[in-house]
Amino acid sequence: MAYIVQADIEARVSAQVLRQCLDDNNDATADVANVARLIADAESYVEGFLRKEYDLTAIRALGVACPNEIKRLCLDVATAYLVDRWPDYVRVDGTKLMDRARRDLMDLSAGKTRLDVVGSPEPAANNGGVVRSGNPDDTEVVPHIFIDSMGDF
Repeated sequence: MAYIVQADIEARVSAQVLRQCLDDNNDATADVANVARLIADAESYVEGFLRKEYDLTAIRALGVACPNEIKRLCLDVATAYLVDRWPDYVRVDGTKLMDRARRDLMDLSAGKTRLDVVGSPEPAANNGGVVRSGNPDDTEVVPHIFIDSMGDF
């Protein structure tokens, strides 16, 4: 899966902030298990929204080469989780960060926004339409008649 890596998080919040927030054993480095958990939690949260519109198998196959919008959303969620873990050090409202990330994810899930790619993994623009006739056994095209106050058209 891995859409983001530790270096991506360090580029967003700095290595010092990541180290301060995730160094539980005080060895001056961010604990590997904590970083892995942060990344896994952020990515699974984002995938929860992506699964409605996108083929997760295709996106997972891309790994770290996934569209930048997925990376950005994963980093937004990871930052919010990181802030919640050590709010006194970071001094940012993690709830506001998560609310913004959630709004962006909901917009993406609802099709209001799209990924920054053309083609796969972006789904087709037509999410499925249905053409119906009065008689499903009759394949003859019926002309449309529009009636309004000015007469028949």
